[in-house]
Amino acid sequence: MGQQYSHLSSEERILIEKLHCEQHLSIRRTAERIGRDKSTVSRELRRGLWFASNENGSYRPYRPKRLKTGPWTSGPFYSALAAQRKADLRRRGSRKPRRMDSDRLRAWVLDALRCLSSNKSACRHQLI
Repeated sequence: MGQQYSHLSSEERILIEKLHCEQHLSIRRTAERIGRDKSTVSRELRRGLWFASNENGSYRPYRPKRLKTGPWTSGPFYSALAAQRKADLRRRGSRKPRRMDSDRLRAWVLDALRCLSSNKSACRHQLI
């Protein structure tokens, strides 16, 4: 059997934020504490970066003074809440499109299947 993988939970993301960002533990020590591989923690820290100038996913050059008024504006930092929001968006966006989303197509297929199952010779569908 191979390894089984699981997504990071919001609690694990909060632990990463506390251990790595607030207590300044290394990535390796943070990974040991939460029971994950160091590459998982490193990848999460890269994906979960939050930029003050990119607040809410929009660039706002007309508010530069307002954005430069806190200790958090010195550069990008990891935010567990922002990371969870990004992960949820990635999960939602990764769905494959369904083939039977069209109501007309679904109705045609169901009608054709009924036609086939009843063995009617005067079926209005041309089935190949």
